[in-house]
Amino acid sequence: MINISWRRPSATGRATLFLLLATVLLWWQQLCAEEIAGTVTRVFDGDSFIVTTSSEKTHVEVRLAGIDAPEKDQPYADKARAALRGLILDRRLKLEVLDVDRYGRKVARAFRTPDGLDINAELIRGGHAWVYRRRAYDPSLYDLERAARTAGLGLWALPESEREPPWRWRRSHPPEHHAAAPDQKAPSPPASKSR
Repeated sequence: MINISWRRPSATGRATLFLLLATVLLWWQQLCAEEIAGTVTRVFDGDSFIVTTSSEKTHVEVRLAGIDAPEKDQPYADKARAALRGLILDRRLKLEVLDVDRYGRKVARAFRTPDGLDINAELIRGGHAWVYRRRAYDPSLYDLERAARTAGLGLWALPESEREPPWRWRRSHPPEHHAAAPDQKAPSPPASKSR
């Protein structure tokens, strides 16, 4: 009879296993990723834009993967948008699509052509966005964020009270289209029944 015993891996073993799995997942995503090439025709904010494809002349809405830039009404939002515009507007990109979000946008890694600049990483490196904790695909982005924070670059130069991550800000500031328009009456609560 063969005696097989299983021991719980040490903390180092678990960390090594995690890194191995993350590397395999990243490799697999890159292997299976849809690729799109085109020219950026519009930048919405610091992490989303429209690409017009080279081949079909279709418009594709894109959200940069693994990063989260300040929302429209947050401090530094205009500067984050300007940074992205400066990097990509009217420039050609190669996109590696990793996912499609609930709004139908392609969630992608973006590389400027012909120089190959990694736009996602460049925005983090310059302090123009946070690593999006819920969807970080590349562990090296955390190192870039830490370096930008230490150097006080971009949004990291703001007072701490003005640096609220966008995912927290969105929770406390629901989109305007969910609230009743000023000229519309909000629905009345149901009348209470008294005995």
